[in-house]
Amino acid sequence: MTKGTRPSRGQFLLDRGASMPLILPAALLVLVFLVGPFYYMVYTAMTDLSFANPDQKGVFIGFDNFRRLVREDAIFWGSFWRTIRFVLVAVSMEFLLGFALAWLIWRYIERQRLLTTLLLVPMMLAPVAVGLIWRLLLQGDFGMATHYLRAVGLLSQSSAVFSSPSLVMPTIIAIDVWQWTPFVTLIILAGLMSLPRSPFEAATMDGAGPWRQFTDILLPLMRPIIALVLLLRGIDAFKEFDKVFIMTGGGPGTVSELLSIYAYRVNFKTWNLGYGAAVSFMVYLVVLIMCSVFYKAVYWKSADQGARP
Repeated sequence: MTKGTRPSRGQFLLDRGASMPLILPAALLVLVFLVGPFYYMVYTAMTDLSFANPDQKGVFIGFDNFRRLVREDAIFWGSFWRTIRFVLVAVSMEFLLGFALAWLIWRYIERQRLLTTLLLVPMMLAPVAVGLIWRLLLQGDFGMATHYLRAVGLLSQSSAVFSSPSLVMPTIIAIDVWQWTPFVTLIILAGLMSLPRSPFEAATMDGAGPWRQFTDILLPLMRPIIALVLLLRGIDAFKEFDKVFIMTGGGPGTVSELLSIYAYRVNFKTWNLGYGAAVSFMVYLVVLIMCSVFYKAVYWKSADQGARP
């Protein structure tokens, strides 16, 4: 504000602390719908609350549920490492395919509106709808995709995809890649279109080839976008529930039981809410660690540069 000009009424009120009543409704919503349930989950995880056992009425037991979870629950660790493998494989494939598609569209396609609109179709479908569609397509008796897989010899006549322990997880990963690769493509394409032209023009004048420009200019400039898309897809994939629950329910056996499905089964099938809250807290803890790792991956270089004289 320049000298001699009078502050506006809104600026006058903000300067005197009138902003607190304005943000109070939003703060209350966060407190009620985010902070409150989180602390209730943490407290429940330290009790023996169970609706299936009348003797377990929610007595405080400290960290016993977490000790049992870490030391004794082999099913939990199986679902945990299964989820980690699912996230690593699915997100890696989505990123590689999405980055390649985005780079090809950015370099070689001038009219991108129709193509990007078509790319939106899989990711705009609800996860439950995707699960139902692929469950019908891969149904063992009358599924259309199953019929053609058997016709070309990729699937035996007596087996089905979702009942085969060796095929169910690769199929789930492929369906997730089909749905969410367009999301990665659109985010990466938006980042590529926002890149400045001057570094590439200067590198071309200096004689740098396409590969040097890709590794020395494009990738460093795209690092925040890459970290963001990996973080978003990693968190979403780690919480994957809808499609897998609709298609397999975690079966056959526990072959496709991800951590979210295991938490659902403990909470709402056995009604062991204290132990189930401990399982749910572990999901939150892993997501928090993922956020911290990706945050450091984005800002470690800038922090090092800022520390240099």
